[in-house]
Amino acid sequence: MFAIILTNVSAQVCSCKALTPKTLQRRSGAKHANNYDDFFLHKDTITVHYIYKWQKKYQAKTDIIKTNPANPASKRQHDTPEDSLYILKGFMWFVKQEDNDCDLHIEIGTKDSAATRIVVEVPRENQELRNKIFKKLESLHLKIVNCTISKSKKAHFKTPLPVIIIGLGFYDASHKPDTNHGDDHSKKYSWELHPVKEIIFE
Repeated sequence: MFAIILTNVSAQVCSCKALTPKTLQRRSGAKHANNYDDFFLHKDTITVHYIYKWQKKYQAKTDIIKTNPANPASKRQHDTPEDSLYILKGFMWFVKQEDNDCDLHIEIGTKDSAATRIVVEVPRENQELRNKIFKKLESLHLKIVNCTISKSKKAHFKTPLPVIIIGLGFYDASHKPDTNHGDDHSKKYSWELHPVKEIIFE
C-alpha cells in the first residue's frame, strides 16, 4: 500500500497541462515528428562540439524557417541536420518541464560545468521515456524545474549524469542565438536534438 501511494504522489507532482495546444505550437509538425525510421541515421556518435558547428554552417537555410505551424516554411529543412537521427554522447546538467508544451527541456554539455551546452527535448507524448527520466532523477534526489522545484538556479546538477541520447536534429527558430534559448549555459545555440527518441543513462 505504501509503495502505491508513493507512485501516485510522483505522478501527480509531474503532471502538466500544456498552455499552448499541440497544433498551435511553433514548428509543431517538425518538433513532434515520430516516424524515426524515415530519417537517415548518422553513423558516428557525436558530441556537443559537433552540434555547435551547425549554427554557422546552416545559417542560410535556417534564416528562412518560419515558426507558424501553418506555414510550409515551418517544416523540417532538407539538406540540414533536420534530415537525420543522431546519437549524442554527453553529460546531463539540468531538466525543466516546459509549461508551454510540457516537453522536457534538458541541457547537455561536457564535464565542464562552465562550458556551453545544447538543448535536447523529450516531447510530452514520449511518456515511457519521460517516466524513465523522472524515475532516474528521483532515485538520485535530483530536481526537475516545474515538476519538483520552481527555481531554475537551484536545479542545475552539481555532478552531471553521463548519457547517450538518440534524437532528430532540430533548429528551434523560436529562440534566436544569444537570446532566450534556456539560460546562460544554453542560449548561444539554437540547434537541438528534438524530439528525443531515447536516453541511456551510463
